[in-house]
Amino acid sequence: MRAKIFTRKRAAVLAALPLLAGAWLAGAPPEATAATPAAASATGTGPITGVGGKCVDVAAAGTANGTAVQLYDCNGTNAQSWTVGSDSTVKALGKCLDVTGQGTVNGTKLQLWDCNGSGAQQWVAEADGHLKNPQSGRYLDAPGGNTANGTRLQIWDRNTNPWQTWQLPGGGGTPPGGCTPALGSGQYDTPVSFGGTTYQVLVHIPPRAAGARLPMVLNLHGSQGTGAGQLAYSDMAPTADANGFIVAAPTGVVRSGSGYIWNVPYVTPSGTRDDVAFLRQVISTLTASACVDPARVYATGYSGGGRMTSALACMLSDKIAAVAPVAGIRAGRPDPADGTRPDPASCAPGRAVPVIAFHGQQDNTNPYYGGGDSTAWHYSVPVAQQRWATLNGCTTGPTTTQTTTHVQHTVYGGCRDGANVELYSVSNGGHTWPGSPQESAGNGTTTREISANSLMWQFFQQHPMPSAAS
Repeated sequence: MRAKIFTRKRAAVLAALPLLAGAWLAGAPPEATAATPAAASATGTGPITGVGGKCVDVAAAGTANGTAVQLYDCNGTNAQSWTVGSDSTVKALGKCLDVTGQGTVNGTKLQLWDCNGSGAQQWVAEADGHLKNPQSGRYLDAPGGNTANGTRLQIWDRNTNPWQTWQLPGGGGTPPGGCTPALGSGQYDTPVSFGGTTYQVLVHIPPRAAGARLPMVLNLHGSQGTGAGQLAYSDMAPTADANGFIVAAPTGVVRSGSGYIWNVPYVTPSGTRDDVAFLRQVISTLTASACVDPARVYATGYSGGGRMTSALACMLSDKIAAVAPVAGIRAGRPDPADGTRPDPASCAPGRAVPVIAFHGQQDNTNPYYGGGDSTAWHYSVPVAQQRWATLNGCTTGPTTTQTTTHVQHTVYGGCRDGANVELYSVSNGGHTWPGSPQESAGNGTTTREISANSLMWQFFQQHPMPSAAS
């Protein structure tokens, strides 16, 4: 009896198929399903490269079960030699890339484990560079686009961020971000067109993996300076090469002494180039020509460049992920009614902007405790930091620790979107760049107890644009 019922049902279904097909062709299609990206047919052995040109790496070349799988500078070792197999495994050092604990939720970390044929060790390379774990339905991911050495890899929902795009051995996938830069590695001037004029912007580009989108730091010179002078004074190129980020060192247009100044809003007389808009164009141009990662654009600057950097945090928060003013932190112009505090109307960023600042307490140009120029300075550095903490909705701090003999670190935490506000103050420091190998004549002591470059880069790595983070 059961066989007859089955046969009749089957016959009815088969008889209905032409009708269903006719209805579909007549314009009544069945419910659509999402297209699955084509699988890549990659097999081979070699490095797996990702965001920032970094390689997928087995921590310390360990072979114990549970050893972390991370991002690290590509170095050609066996810890970065992966075999993508026809059995859908990805192996290194004789073990398999494994989702910890057979996990399936966002953020589950990856590890090395004995190959066991489980779904936690199955990976499908898609043609657009994504690497999927079918059991979880999630993808190999670098958290928030962090490119710091030792960043633990995870699985996460599929997205279009470049930190889910991988170049596999054997030709699988596409270069991260799918970008082919017009500008190669090196240091040179590159043209940026703005307002009918073409300006030359000094750019330093580190060695990179093919097609990798890189972070960028705008490095703004002080008053009477130039982009070339600032790149040399800050000595940022070696840090960029070691950590895989681009440095752009543009030059102001308002002549001052032997160099130039920035058109800082509310400070520089009107009628000259709009430098907020100009720097927006610099970012846009280099995002295209140098394959900059738009989620990881940062700004720093010295003195007047620090004030300009602060203005970018106020007025360009849709493009600048975080800032690091050196000897120049501001939070808007001094209030015309009371110069000891910032004018709230002059700084209203569209989101919480992470800030890390550096300032010498013996700075006679931009005095730490306030005073000085009534238009460009006047309120103190601690007041500026406190104002940023208010803008960012911070709920803890200030907490101060003694970092070295002459350096204190003050932090406001618990801020909206994790946008902490940090300050390194140097008790014997002058109007100088901490860690610079150059002495700044007449500007006081340059501390070498800390490196502004290293500390700001560590901070920047923790703060990509929040909307782009996994």
